[in-house]
Amino acid sequence: MEREGNANGPSGSRRASSYLRVATLSRSLYHEFLTMQLRFREDVRTLIWAFGLLPLVPALALYRPALALWLAPLALYASYCSGVLAHNQNHSPTFVGRRANSAYAAWLSIFYGFPLFAWVPTHNQNHHRYLNGEGDATRTTRLGTVDSAWIAFTYPLYSGAWQRPLLASYVKDARAEHPARYRRIVVEASAVVLGQGGLLAAFCALHGFRVGLPTYALAAGLPALLATYFMMFTNYLQHVGCDAQSPDDHSRNFVSPFWNWFVFENGLHTVHHEHPGVHWSRYRALHEARAARISPRLNQNSLFGYVLATYVGEPLRRDQ
Repeated sequence: MEREGNANGPSGSRRASSYLRVATLSRSLYHEFLTMQLRFREDVRTLIWAFGLLPLVPALALYRPALALWLAPLALYASYCSGVLAHNQNHSPTFVGRRANSAYAAWLSIFYGFPLFAWVPTHNQNHHRYLNGEGDATRTTRLGTVDSAWIAFTYPLYSGAWQRPLLASYVKDARAEHPARYRRIVVEASAVVLGQGGLLAAFCALHGFRVGLPTYALAAGLPALLATYFMMFTNYLQHVGCDAQSPDDHSRNFVSPFWNWFVFENGLHTVHHEHPGVHWSRYRALHEARAARISPRLNQNSLFGYVLATYVGEPLRRDQ
């Protein structure tokens, strides 16, 4: 007769089955952990910005609405960064695993104010293919060849309209032919609606409609609306007046190391077009290796300095 608890008895079988389940769960958790690993260690800073900076202003304003106006400069910077992080995620995914990247893209979509999938048909498949030349829906010459402050600052509004047919076609095709792609569209669009809607509801529930609505607008709503505007405006500055056919002078760069630290090297645009899948942390070395071949006028120091010189200083000099 076998004693109870024998390795070959019922109790032993249950223990073996339990060990197997624990081992299977451990392997599954380990696999999930691996898929959440960063592809590049420099993206530790990316995550600090994504999960620290982006929700910081809404959180502080939710805690104390009187801070919202004072936090406006930080909110605008966070708005710009949400676009930069969205752009980087689009070209070089942050995580090893697909599910981790999907969750991260949904999170960024909330603060970017638009689903991240939109970069694929408008940016990857169109802008990078035609590079501000004929066929590029957002080419800067669609508003004429004269550059002015009015054109520069209204360009994002036109650019958004030019991109709508590309987005509509992409969504229609995904719905009909690509279920996984369409699920991504739905998840990211839902994240924007539920995320921003949840923030609005929280502000109004805690502080009432009269205080909550304008506070939400300053701290979360307006920054989300401006994020796409900032990206389109930057795209205009990076290409207006450049030679789309030139191998070296197709883009304008803003090369200040100080500026670029805050925007994850987003100012180095020539090498981005030449190596769109390369991680942002590699841009500086790539740019320095070929900067001498780029026209000096296209290697500007900072975006702010260029905007002031081009759209304020130059018109004033012409009027004198």
